[in-house]
Amino acid sequence: MLIVLVMGATVTSTGSAQGCGHDWPLCNGRLIPEFAVSTFIEFSHRVVTAAESLLIVLLAAALLVFWRDRRPIRLLVPAMLGSLIAQALMGAWAVKYPQASVVLALHFGLSLIALAATTLTAAYVWESYAGRVPSEPAPRPLQLAALGNAGYLYLLVYSGAYIRHTGAASACTTWPLCGHTVASLAFVVDLAHRAGAGLALLAALALLAMCLRSRRRDLTLSATGLVGGLLAQGAAGAYLVASGFALGGELLHAALTGVVFTAACLTCLQVLLAGERSQQPIRSSTTLAA
Repeated sequence: MLIVLVMGATVTSTGSAQGCGHDWPLCNGRLIPEFAVSTFIEFSHRVVTAAESLLIVLLAAALLVFWRDRRPIRLLVPAMLGSLIAQALMGAWAVKYPQASVVLALHFGLSLIALAATTLTAAYVWESYAGRVPSEPAPRPLQLAALGNAGYLYLLVYSGAYIRHTGAASACTTWPLCGHTVASLAFVVDLAHRAGAGLALLAALALLAMCLRSRRRDLTLSATGLVGGLLAQGAAGAYLVASGFALGGELLHAALTGVVFTAACLTCLQVLLAGERSQQPIRSSTTLAA
């Protein structure tokens, strides 16, 4: 899903969204289109998305067959499938109709939810097999702080996506401030987004402090990952501006956005799972025989 997200950012950043014309799911009316750079970028994104969609459907089917009695699975699987379908429909809309900035921003936001939902499902399966599903409830303030961080980051992501798709990012050609740029609406929005990113880092540090006090190793690790991801994303933002908004900087910033939002959602999963009775890890038949 992270590859799908980065490839989608590549399509937008290179202006290849119309590489297959207004056809979807076909490409210029053909199953296998003729080669052109923009067509190749858009078509390869569709192929990888189709392969990933098949993998997610198979994973969801296996979980519903074998683990449907687990409450987290009954929540995570619909979120994973629903965000996948919504992402595909929004992508089709962006192709078949004029690409408004709001539509492109929504498409990126849905891609983040699909990435997070898939990652959280994988994390829950992994922790369940290892027998590490927490049995002690997290404090209520910590639950609210984790959910608040994730919600705030999601809104911040939408503001960044909107800035990117409207071309407002070019209003600030220095970092972290905008230098002597003439004040404009794009200037104000861009500067507000940067201030919001700084506030997100402070909120993540506060969440990390709460996790440290809780003495929960899993929460401390995910909150540390969130802080580290935000610092890396800030550095990527600085590089993006310094590079003159080069493609590499765009893709790095988009990938780190996915990592940061997923880390915030992972913390939410861990605090929401708190209070569930730890289930026995699933052992192989060899272990059971022994």
